[in-house]
Amino acid sequence: MSTRFCRLHRIGPRVALLIFSAVGAFAATAVNNAPGVSPAPIVDKPLTPAANDTPGEQPSYQHAWIPGHWRWSEGAYVWESGHWEIPPAANVVWHAPEWRQEGRGYVLREGFWDEAALQPHTVVAAPQVQPPQEIIVTAPPPPPQREVIYGRPSGQHLWVAGYWMWRGGRHEWVPGHWATPPRHNVTWEPARWETRGGRYVFMDGYWRDAVVMTAPPPVVQQHVVVAAPQPQQQIVVVAAPPQPRREIVYARPSAQHIWVPGYWAWNHGRHVWIAGHYETPPRGYRSWQEPRWERRGGGHIFIEGRWGR
Repeated sequence: MSTRFCRLHRIGPRVALLIFSAVGAFAATAVNNAPGVSPAPIVDKPLTPAANDTPGEQPSYQHAWIPGHWRWSEGAYVWESGHWEIPPAANVVWHAPEWRQEGRGYVLREGFWDEAALQPHTVVAAPQVQPPQEIIVTAPPPPPQREVIYGRPSGQHLWVAGYWMWRGGRHEWVPGHWATPPRHNVTWEPARWETRGGRYVFMDGYWRDAVVMTAPPPVVQQHVVVAAPQPQQQIVVVAAPPQPRREIVYARPSAQHIWVPGYWAWNHGRHVWIAGHYETPPRGYRSWQEPRWERRGGGHIFIEGRWGR
């Protein structure tokens, strides 16, 4: 095996690359007809976790520490720093990412949340402390700080924006970070401060389903008429759709992605909100034509969205 060396290159507040190169790589001579080889997902040997990956002060009693780990991305090791995260449900434990040997190399198995009861070998000590009281202060929080959103670790990560927390009798800024959602089709509801009677109440952030059902419709029976497909089915309903929801457009995954705004759809006899998200257009298409509701006669007709050239 040829002699190799490595160097650490930081690309963000919580992400660093450990790049390996062969000695003499910078002075290598060209080889005619040399085949190009893309980085393999199987690596020779996983690295030892960073020694300085230690948890800071716990933001709240609900937060759990997610240790950092190495992953392989675009021909280099990438270190994902540890961070505090709120578990998606009660009585769940975090299973850290694990490098498993396959054949002559190693493959990374991603971390995940799982119920503690399903892991008999895992002992979770129940905390003997009462949940803290609701945080109510008289001092308003400062304006949100401007954050630099560094490179997205993967297509599954979502950005958790920073927020002001009350600690030690003053407001303290908790920086934003990338986090892996606990399950599919969820979005992050940011932490916020609400004004109640001249005071400020802190509401912690949490994961919620991206598709939100509206309140049950009135007792008045709604008639749904489905027209013959020409070429698509047209949904005609009596009840008008609610006003569009205000959405937070998170960081763009790549230059090819286009934001598809959320909209009201009709499902199981009621209006449901389909959350906005990024999508890669099909080949040959460049724009997204949003779906809409049109009033015709005594009802409302839903026109599907589609990609345009």
